[in-house]
Amino acid sequence: MANPYWGNLFGSNPEPPAAPDYAGAAIAQGAANKETAIAQAKLNNPNVVSPYGNQNVVWSTPDASGVSQATITQSLTPDAQRTLEAQQKLQYNMANLAGTGYTNAFDTLNKPFSFGGPAVQTSLAAPGTLQAGPTSGQYGTAQGGVNAPTLQSNLDLSNVAKMPVNAGMTAQEAIMARLEPTLARNRVSTETQLINQGLRPGTEAYDNAARILGQQENDQRTQAALQGINLDISANQQGFGQALDTGQFQNNANLAGFTAGLQNQQAGNQAISQNFGQGQTAAQMQNAMVAQQANQNLQQGQFANTAQQQALAQALQQRQLPINEISALISQSQIQNPSFGAYQGSNIAAAPIANATALQGAFDQNIYNQQVGSANANTAGLYGLGGAATSAYVKKYG
Repeated sequence: MANPYWGNLFGSNPEPPAAPDYAGAAIAQGAANKETAIAQAKLNNPNVVSPYGNQNVVWSTPDASGVSQATITQSLTPDAQRTLEAQQKLQYNMANLAGTGYTNAFDTLNKPFSFGGPAVQTSLAAPGTLQAGPTSGQYGTAQGGVNAPTLQSNLDLSNVAKMPVNAGMTAQEAIMARLEPTLARNRVSTETQLINQGLRPGTEAYDNAARILGQQENDQRTQAALQGINLDISANQQGFGQALDTGQFQNNANLAGFTAGLQNQQAGNQAISQNFGQGQTAAQMQNAMVAQQANQNLQQGQFANTAQQQALAQALQQRQLPINEISALISQSQIQNPSFGAYQGSNIAAAPIANATALQGAFDQNIYNQQVGSANANTAGLYGLGGAATSAYVKKYG
């Protein structure tokens, strides 16, 4: 407001503009928001006519606050209505059956779960004892060799006929022993005959006859000696051959015995080796049987555990079966209604009264600030005029 005193003294101040009606504007904005929301609600919720049925939206008369209430009416076609009623009847029966299943499930679940099936196998039966293999003590030790026989290197010639150079009764001596008496008798007979013929020793005829007789005896002795030598040589060779054959026979017999002993020893070693191999094969077969038995025990344990798991799963399934039946029956008891568009509401924004009040207070504060500023300016002007008048008076009058 203008100050009448200062306005008259220094001139009138301009009048401030009239304050806006913020509250009225806020109320008008709220009414506009409501009308807009109602219009949007009517536009967003049209009446629906479908093959399944109809949906009608009716607005009531506005109340004291000007608000209309929407009423949605949904109606089905005759076929859809009959289908819904049949479905409701079916679902009602399913719901009753689910109640019966609930009683059965309650009886089942009211009892603690217990599994009376086979237990899980955590250990296996001992399959047997593994054999480490045969030892040499079980079948003997192979022999290293056979003692070689003693072969003859010298022949026994004690019984072999001696050669004529040796003293003793040889073939030559035997022949000569028989020849000498004959020669002696022939000599006596020849000498007697010569004497009877009148020849005497020392005569030429007698000496010639005696010389011829000696030559004949010498020839006979030589022939007898040669014959004895030949007989001795043959006997010696025969005896040497027999001794040699005897030595060879004995050596062959020794070698045959050695060979037989060697073969016997080899046969024994082969028997030991064969028995050892058979024992080793038997041990391997035994170990294979033990391994097979262990594998069979393992498979039997796995089979038993699989059967136990299957029995447990069946027991759990049997316990859960009533619950699953109830769930299935309940899911089948849900009524399937025809689908209509949902009501689309609209929000009404409230009138901004608080904001308008704040704006009004800010406007009034601004007017107050302007008036205070103007008053301060006028006061400062008066002080300035008074000071100037005082300075002029002093200057003029001293």
